[in-house]
Amino acid sequence: MTARVLALLALVAGLVMFTGGTASACQCVERGPQDQMESAVAVFAGTVTRVGVSPDESGGGHVIAVLRADHVYKGQTREWFQVSTRSQGPACGYDFAAGSRHLVFAGGRDEALTTSSCSGNASLPAGDRPLRRDDGNGLTRELIAALGTPTRVRHTGAAEPTIAEPTIAGSTAAGSTAAGSTAAGSAATESAGPDGGTGVLVAALVAVGVVALAAGGGWAYRRRSSS
Repeated sequence: MTARVLALLALVAGLVMFTGGTASACQCVERGPQDQMESAVAVFAGTVTRVGVSPDESGGGHVIAVLRADHVYKGQTREWFQVSTRSQGPACGYDFAAGSRHLVFAGGRDEALTTSSCSGNASLPAGDRPLRRDDGNGLTRELIAALGTPTRVRHTGAAEPTIAEPTIAGSTAAGSTAAGSTAAGSAATESAGPDGGTGVLVAALVAVGVVALAAGGGWAYRRRSSS
């Protein structure tokens, strides 16, 4: 009886580890380029000039990237954009690095833009030319058509903005919907990221099951031994 109980406990423990790992992965709702364009507040191509990290109460923190735009496909045409995203990939954070160029789909508000790995962003070749299909990284005919004709940004030598902590109404997560606006990270499912409540609930329920099984096995063993 004891061997059976131990084997069952080992199986349940493995299930706990499996469900915990699955819940922590970023999961995105698949959307087409037209949907991504419509849900974004700003869409632009630009080169990252600076990256900073801003901690927050949720524990994950944010990466804040400053980009110098070369073409704007939607939203206000300006030289500089500041965008925040989760600092962790499992929380659907997007990877920005100084010197890299990206096509960015941003949500939130004009002065508090957010993005995520679910937004439709793409890494681009260095330079400042308009996007072409042969640039690779998912730049399909459908995406180029959805982007439409861009506005080329005229660089005036305006000072690079200072990185400031993001202020997102109703949420601090780049992968969540900002209150009163359409957030770029709304494509991420609620279970994504280390803050997802679903994974925590599953782990808690399984843990309760483990305790119950252990107690029941011990009771059965003692009863059998005494009889």
